[in-house]
Amino acid sequence: MAPNNHPIVLRFEGLRPEQLSRFELHRLRRQMDRSEFEPRRTRFNKLLIGSDTWAEDTLAEIDDMRMENFANELTKLKKRKRVSEIEKRMIEGPKDPWRPSKHGPMREVIITAHADWFESAGDQSTWRGMMAKRRREKQFEDLAIGWLTYNFGEDVVHARADRDEKTYHIHAVILPRGKDQHGRPMLIPSKHDAIRSYEHAQDIAGIWFAKAGLARGEARAFAARQARTAGMKGPDPVNHKPTWKWRQEVAAELWSERVELNARASKLDAREEAVEAEAAQVEARTVAVAVREASTERAANEADAVLAVAEGLASNYFEVKDASGPPRLAVTEAGKASDVAKPIIQRVAKSRKGRQRAEGLFGRAWSAMREFARGEAEERLRDEFAEIETTQEALLDVVKDLPPTIREGLGATWRTVSKQVVGLRRLLLKRGHLGEEAGRSDAAKPKGDASDEK
Repeated sequence: MAPNNHPIVLRFEGLRPEQLSRFELHRLRRQMDRSEFEPRRTRFNKLLIGSDTWAEDTLAEIDDMRMENFANELTKLKKRKRVSEIEKRMIEGPKDPWRPSKHGPMREVIITAHADWFESAGDQSTWRGMMAKRRREKQFEDLAIGWLTYNFGEDVVHARADRDEKTYHIHAVILPRGKDQHGRPMLIPSKHDAIRSYEHAQDIAGIWFAKAGLARGEARAFAARQARTAGMKGPDPVNHKPTWKWRQEVAAELWSERVELNARASKLDAREEAVEAEAAQVEARTVAVAVREASTERAANEADAVLAVAEGLASNYFEVKDASGPPRLAVTEAGKASDVAKPIIQRVAKSRKGRQRAEGLFGRAWSAMREFARGEAEERLRDEFAEIETTQEALLDVVKDLPPTIREGLGATWRTVSKQVVGLRRLLLKRGHLGEEAGRSDAAKPKGDASDEK
């Protein structure tokens, strides 16, 4: 056999009617260690032949056969008037419709191949490989159903495909219905050649599954017979494992694989946590950098806005108004009409805080400059007023010496000048630039002198 030529695996196991309940518990995955199968894949198991109530139906059919044989036997004894035998049979009750044997009247059939054969359909780490494996399982399934119905016909009361264990496999139950020499319905396993001759069953299976690339299992029985005929020692007999033991071994392998997978999953989880922690740190650093950049940009815009205000004030594009409250920056008519002022105005608009800072800063400077200018103006006014007073006194001395007719002509002019001087004196007094004595001095003194001269 070529190393890559996988054999078809075919096993028969004796089955008694009272074991069907245990068989069903296994099918439904009840009272079964979860390490023996993958619960997440149980939904992929598939019923191939029979209904969900096949076990109840089979037990009911066997019971009907039992009762039918019992009734027919009593009828025959009654016709023969065997009263004592009737009483004896009534006490014994119905009998099982099969001959006693160590294997039981029914057979469980397991059909499968090595797991490597299914997985070699494609790379199982890819989607295409998994689909190729599923197609191979479907091909195997179709061949198995064909082989069962060809060899056992309607006696196959149940068949299912299990996909939640390590290897894809098919379970089937054979109910070998027949009649004995007396015409009684009985269960007769030997009616089927595949049950009567295990070697014949392997031959048929090898031919049937060759379509899928599988080969017949090793013909050890034939080799043993030939060796005995030649007087030689044949191959050691193979002790086929009972199904329950095979399941235990498969469960142990599955458990070992599951432990390994869990260990790998734990390592992956630890790596994912480390990656997530590192990603969180990177994100935190990114946020911190973004905050710093935003803060730097705000500070830069704020400083640039202050500089733009200074440029605008220097170019007469802005003015600071403080008549009705806090200092407020306003665009002058020259700034509104100038294209050069537009980028300066935009720079100020980028930072509200920068504008407010500039308004406060330049507003205080503007007020100080205005106060300083007002003080200089008032100082000049005081000096001029002093000169006016000096001039007034000089004029009074001159006017005294003028003839009366000329003094009368100068009266109206003098009153106008005197009125302006009085108004100017009051303004200076109000602002605190003249003392009270000066305030009480007679501003209309030239008028009095003139009247006296009259």
